Amino acid sequence: MQHFTGSKEHNIRIRQLAKARDEKVSEYGIEQADGTLIQYDSEAKIYEHFNVNFIPPAMREDGSEFDKDLSNIITIDDINGDIHMHTTYSDGAFSIRDMVEANIAKGYKFMVITDHSQSLRVANGLQVERLLRQNEEIKALDKEYSEIDIYSGTEMDILPDGSLDYDDEILAQLDYVIGAIHQSFNQSEEQIMERLANACRNPYVRHIAHPTGRIIGRRDGYKPNIEQLMALAEETNTVLEINANPHRLDLSADIVRKYPNVKLTINTDAHHTNHLDFMNYGVATAQKGFVTKDRVINALSREAFKDFIENNTKLKK
Repeated sequence: MQHFTGSKEHNIRIRQLAKARDEKVSEYGIEQADGTLIQYDSEAKIYEHFNVNFIPPAMREDGSEFDKDLSNIITIDDINGDIHMHTTYSDGAFSIRDMVEANIAKGYKFMVITDHSQSLRVANGLQVERLLRQNEEIKALDKEYSEIDIYSGTEMDILPDGSLDYDDEILAQLDYVIGAIHQSFNQSEEQIMERLANACRNPYVRHIAHPTGRIIGRRDGYKPNIEQLMALAEETNTVLEINANPHRLDLSADIVRKYPNVKLTINTDAHHTNHLDFMNYGVATAQKGFVTKDRVINALSREAFKDFIENNTKLKK
C-alpha cells in the first residue's frame, strides 16, 4: 500500500534510505542484505523501520516532505468538532437533534449549526423570526446534551452590494457567524474583494466559508485576490475555511501551504449526517498543505473552543 500511495519522488527517497542500509524496497516489502523479506502490517511501521516520521499519503509528493518537521501536522484524530453544517431548517436533510446525535457518534466535543440566511431562498434560508426560533431550540438542546457543546450560528450571505444578510443586532444573538458568497460570481475582482472585506471587518463574522466558491469540475468560483484575502484574514482575525466537501476542497492545499500564518477551520458543510464523513477529505487537503494543528480552530479542546466562542477578539478591536 505504501509503495502505491507515494509519488515517484517520494518512493525514490524511500529507496535511498533503504540503499543506505544495504536494503531494497519494492511493492513486495523490504529486502534485507541477506535476502530476508520484511513485510509490515502497517505503513507507519515502514517509516519507523527507516527512522523517519510517518508521512500521511496526502503529503507524499516531491520528496521534500522527508526534510520537514511533521510532528504537529493536523490529523483526523485532532478534530474535535465540525462548525459548518445544515439542518431541515434550511436545505439539510436531518433535524438539529439528528445532527447532534451524528456529531456525538463521531466523538466530537462541540458543533455549530449554521443554516443558510434569508436571502438564499433557493436553500430555504431563514428569515429572522425562524433564525431566532432555531436559536432557542439549539440552546434547549445544548442544555439537554452534556457530552457535546451545541452552538447556534448561521452561514450568512455576503450580498452582491457588499452588505450582509442580517443586521448586527441579530448577529449578536448568535454564538458563531460564517460569511459566504453564493451569488454574483461574475463580479470583478475588486467587487468580490469589497464584499469579502465588508464581511471580514464585521465584528461578528468569525469565518469565511469556501473562500473561492469553486465546485471542482463544474465551476471555477469567483476568483478573489488570494494575497489580499489572506492579508485581510490576518488583519481582522478572521478564520478561513477548508471546506471538506469533495466537490469543493476550498481552500486548496496550494493556498494554505503558501500562507502559513492564516488561521483555518476544516468543516464538512454537511447537509446529511453521512456528509460528516467528508472530514477526512478536508484533513487530507490540510495535510497536503502542511497545515499544523495549532492553525485549526476546530482542533481546539472543548474548553478552548468555548473560550474562542465567548471571547470574540474582533469585538475588542
